[in-house]
Amino acid sequence: MYRIVRREQFSDATFLWDVEAPDIAASAEPGHFVMLRLYDGAERIPLTVADFDRDKGLVTVVVQALGKTTREMRDKFKEGEAFEDFVGPLGLPQHIDKVDHVVFVGGGLGVAPIFPQLRAFKQSGARTTAIMGFRTKDLVFWEDKFREFADELIICTDDGSYGEPGLVTAALERVITQQKPDKVVAIGPMPMMHACVETTRPHGVKTMVSLNTIMVDGTGMCGSCRVTVGGEVKFACVDGPDFDGHKVDFHELHARQKRFKTEEDKANEHFAHVCNLEKQLIVEGKRNYKKLATLPPHQTPMPERDAHERATNFKEVNLGYSVEEALQEAERCIQCITPTCVAGCPVGIDIPVFIRNILFRDFDAALETIYQSSIFPSICGRVCPQETQCEAQCIIRKYKKHEPVAIGRLERFIGDNARAPKSKPIDLSKAIGKVAIVGSGPAGLAAAADLTRYNVETTVYEALHVLGGVLQYGIPSFRLPRDIIDREIQRLKDIGVKFETNKVVGKTFTIEQLMNGRGFDAVFVAAGAGAPTFLGIPGEFAGRVYSANEFLTRINLMGGDRFPYLDTPVSVGNSVIVIGAGNTAMDCLRVARRVGAATVRCVYRRSEAEAPARIEEIRHAKEEGVDFFFLHSPVEILVTESGDVRAVRLQKMELGEADERGRRKPVPLDEFIELECDTVIYALGTKPNPIIGQATPGLALNKWGNIAADDDTQSTNMPGVFAGGDIVTGGATVILAMSAGRRAAKSIAAWLRLNKTKWPITAQDADDFVAGKLAPAIEEDGVAHCPKCHQPLEGSEEYICCADSELQWRCDDCAKVSEGFAFPYGMCPHCGGKLQPLDRAGVSDEAGLGAIRTAFEIELGGRAFYARAAKETSDPTLQELFLSFAAMEEEHMTTLANRYHVAIPQATEGFHLGTAAIMAGVKGRIGDPTTLFEAAIEFERRAASFFKTRVGETPDGSVERQLYRELAAEEDEHVSVLQTEFARWKEGKRGLLT
Repeated sequence: MYRIVRREQFSDATFLWDVEAPDIAASAEPGHFVMLRLYDGAERIPLTVADFDRDKGLVTVVVQALGKTTREMRDKFKEGEAFEDFVGPLGLPQHIDKVDHVVFVGGGLGVAPIFPQLRAFKQSGARTTAIMGFRTKDLVFWEDKFREFADELIICTDDGSYGEPGLVTAALERVITQQKPDKVVAIGPMPMMHACVETTRPHGVKTMVSLNTIMVDGTGMCGSCRVTVGGEVKFACVDGPDFDGHKVDFHELHARQKRFKTEEDKANEHFAHVCNLEKQLIVEGKRNYKKLATLPPHQTPMPERDAHERATNFKEVNLGYSVEEALQEAERCIQCITPTCVAGCPVGIDIPVFIRNILFRDFDAALETIYQSSIFPSICGRVCPQETQCEAQCIIRKYKKHEPVAIGRLERFIGDNARAPKSKPIDLSKAIGKVAIVGSGPAGLAAAADLTRYNVETTVYEALHVLGGVLQYGIPSFRLPRDIIDREIQRLKDIGVKFETNKVVGKTFTIEQLMNGRGFDAVFVAAGAGAPTFLGIPGEFAGRVYSANEFLTRINLMGGDRFPYLDTPVSVGNSVIVIGAGNTAMDCLRVARRVGAATVRCVYRRSEAEAPARIEEIRHAKEEGVDFFFLHSPVEILVTESGDVRAVRLQKMELGEADERGRRKPVPLDEFIELECDTVIYALGTKPNPIIGQATPGLALNKWGNIAADDDTQSTNMPGVFAGGDIVTGGATVILAMSAGRRAAKSIAAWLRLNKTKWPITAQDADDFVAGKLAPAIEEDGVAHCPKCHQPLEGSEEYICCADSELQWRCDDCAKVSEGFAFPYGMCPHCGGKLQPLDRAGVSDEAGLGAIRTAFEIELGGRAFYARAAKETSDPTLQELFLSFAAMEEEHMTTLANRYHVAIPQATEGFHLGTAAIMAGVKGRIGDPTTLFEAAIEFERRAASFFKTRVGETPDGSVERQLYRELAAEEDEHVSVLQTEFARWKEGKRGLLT
């Protein structure tokens, strides 16, 4: 990785990077270039070396944001950040020969690579003339650097806004005619260099040009940068980039550069489209920006493997959207005013915003948006039932014949294609606690991620030999590739989550041993629901009657399909029946086809409409040759004399009245059939594994054996023990388990922040922790004190004794007074100092009242000055700023009046700006905007100095001394605010107060 040590912006499009690259800096010479690549998957682009510092190991490049990569460099890479590749120095250096006079012509961005050559020739003793060409004055840069090494500097602007009006060739013609230089070096756009060559050709002046044409490799491998020079084919990357311009075949070069014109035009169209979207959706804030009649009614299809081919292997079936398909589907989102899709997402992903970022072609920002709520977009985008969650709530679905936006497919696309930020270890040296997580499935992983970010030391215990829980053993790789799971878990390892496999909590050690013997402060049980369910019908004892868990574990986790090359066998025979019609049943059916079963059938006692599996999964199974027997219920598994399965006896069913969940009940008919088969797989859901419940006396369970946990906090009846996911709810979806894990993480962090003093934790406690409003009781002189008001706590009083009180505090360090509701941890919000509670109904002594009156006089004067300045300035930005400054003074006076129960005196009219500069002690015409700002800053600075002087003149510990300290702190803050606004105004940025 290469670090950007310094970044400087010259204009909206042009900027500079100083890159830390000691090896390149040590070898760089004028005329060299480098190849840069931002990250894996990005293009390689050539950049001429604009400068280098061998001592500091820095290489300078100047870039113009024209294409996607250079715009990304401008917008997304900040000073101090790093990028992937920086190769060089490449090409041949410019030959610095002994000549009397050299003319340098730089056009636009070409000015930058001209500079090291200008400096080198000047240092060799040559007389130098520099001609710098820009479109407008605003684009001019490095004028001072060029003046240092140019005996004559000529600046040209196309619009005549600075220097000489017109093109650089006019200035070059004049210099050549009057002085006849020995050499000309021209670097810039191709047309400009060509024009310079034709200008010097009649005069016979040798002219060197730099041909940074399209380069792919930069080391001579590809031949993309070939050019004819003097009748010979040369390669700019190894033979150049500097060539004798009079020998270059520019006509051929221009023709070659047009080869990507179609692609560039298409890219420009895309760019214009994105700019228009940004204008509508961001600048104008439009929502519902498309009419439904203009939308394609159907989702963009997901590319899939051929059904006959995929049924023979475990390669992923859904291939994912291409960029073009993802953009096409994202365009179906109308960015509605009330996005109901968010309510349909169990973890609350901001779906419109992540899709909006796709529209803007900013996939990384889309990923960041998803990461705020879900750490596994590549997983959830594949296995979550979006059609019954977020997509079911999509606005456009409510209109006739319109399918919802394919939110899940877009989430998967972003998870697979966006560039995930580098995971860095989180500093846990000052962790607020230590937590054990039981199970590495979705709930456990989600909790581990959030807890680590909350500064909690987290260890995940997994009973199996691999991590991922049900993601590994329960979902086949043709739906969820294993490298996706491994990639996401590695990100957790990178931030500091610890994992231990082959540890069965409840057997290897108990929850009580984790909390007492192993020093964990809390335990989150996310062990899943791994115990299978059977019907209890005759014949279940047969050898080839599997539970879905056993069958899928043998295949997914142990490679049973590769026996005897791997050690774990699996036997399915020729004919398989799977009982059930959920997603797990679909997995079993499709796996059975892949391991060689010729006949695979699904038996389900309700109709297809009631099947809990995803519609897509049922469709895939049918396409792969699975037969379905809906409205049939097994009543007996028929076996041979040797105990082998030979058939399943089924009873036909019909749908009756709806049950309590709204599903129509299957009613048996007096009609039976037999289906021959040699293997039966039960996929009827799962029950909680009893190991933890049996090993944890006192842990409350519900009637089904699930751990009883609060719906909002995941807390159990045992202090410090939390539970979530399938172990609480029974078999559910990945995203619901993740949601439980994230709720648990918040609650556990709140429990730890409160020093484990409050149980049960409430949802409000968890929300307060995330909002930064939660703090434990603090020790002062051996006594517990409220962390907000610092009053001593008594007996069993709540950890915050002033939760509903409005309070005032003064900071010991900066003397600022804060009021309202208490700040976290009793820390000053301005400087971080210690707050002391104030209890005062007002100020009645004459000295204190005198201090307040003085403050009012100063504030009234400041308000009058700002109001008059706003009235007289012609700059609308300044007018808005000075009105906000006047409001700032008004606000402070109101605060003083309320705080000390003192009326605000009448304002004095007739403030004259004519004497303001003299009063402030600054030079300049008071009508000048800069002088106005400087005068305002000086006024506030003098007010602060005045109050600080009064502090020294008043008795220590007196009321007025504290008041003067407080008032001085207020004025210091005003100085800082004004200085910040002044700096932003000078940079042309909008003020923070406006």
